[in-house]
Amino acid sequence: MTTATPPIPVHILDETTVHIHGEPIAVPPGVNPDQAVMSYLHLEAAGVGHPINAQIDDRRYGVQAALIVNPDGTTATATGPQAAVTTNMKQPGPARQPLTDIHTLAIQGNVEEAIERTNGLLLQLSADPSRGSEHADTLEAAETRAHLAWIKRDYTCAYQTWSWIAATWRELLGPCPGGPTHNHTMCRRIAITTSNAATAWMQLPAQEATEASGEVLALLERNSGSSNTPAAQGIRSRGAKLGAQKP
Repeated sequence: MTTATPPIPVHILDETTVHIHGEPIAVPPGVNPDQAVMSYLHLEAAGVGHPINAQIDDRRYGVQAALIVNPDGTTATATGPQAAVTTNMKQPGPARQPLTDIHTLAIQGNVEEAIERTNGLLLQLSADPSRGSEHADTLEAAETRAHLAWIKRDYTCAYQTWSWIAATWRELLGPCPGGPTHNHTMCRRIAITTSNAATAWMQLPAQEATEASGEVLALLERNSGSSNTPAAQGIRSRGAKLGAQKP
C-alpha cells in the first residue's frame, strides 16, 4: 500500500539557520547543519512509523533535492511521481506512541524533555521480559536517543549508543551480506549505525577519542569486513595527529 504525502519542506539557509515545516530548528554551534537536519527527519520518520518525503532546499550551495527518509535511518533519493512513500503494515508496538510523542517534543525544541522521556522508554523496554535490551523496539528507541544526543552535541553518548546498536545488530544478524535469504534492509541499518558511530567518534575530545580509537576501528572492521574503509582511514588519520600532539 502506498500513500502520497506532501513533502516536508527543509530550508538550510546557512551554517546555523535551518527551517523544517516552516519552523526554525536549533543547530548548536559546531554541529553540521546537514547532520542536524537528518537527525530531525529521522526522528520524524521514527515517530510516525513509516517513510517520509522531504524536499531539501540548501541555499548555501543552491542545491535542491527530494529525499525519502525511512524510520531505520536509511535514505533514498526521491524522483518525480515515484516519491510516494510506502506505509508500514506492521502493527504498532508499545514504543510507537511514546516515540511519536518524543519526536513531537524534539521538533518543537523541547530536546531535554525528549531525552528524559527516551531514557525512561529505554529503561521500560529493557526491563520488559517480553523484550529486553536487544529487542528491535529497544534498539529503535536507542536510535532516537543517539540522534537526540547528536543534536545536543553530547558526542560521547552518541558514539557509545550508536556503537552499541551497531554491535548488537551485528551480533543478532551475523555478517552482512549473509546470503540470498539475509535481511539486506537490516544490513543497511548495521552499516548506517556503524557509520554514525564513526562520525560521532570524530567529534570526541582528544583524550577520549584516543582511548576509544581501537574500539571503533574494531567495530568498523567487524561490521564492514574490511580494515581499510574510508571511515577507518579517517579515524587512523585523526589518531595519528592526536598522537603527534602528545607532549
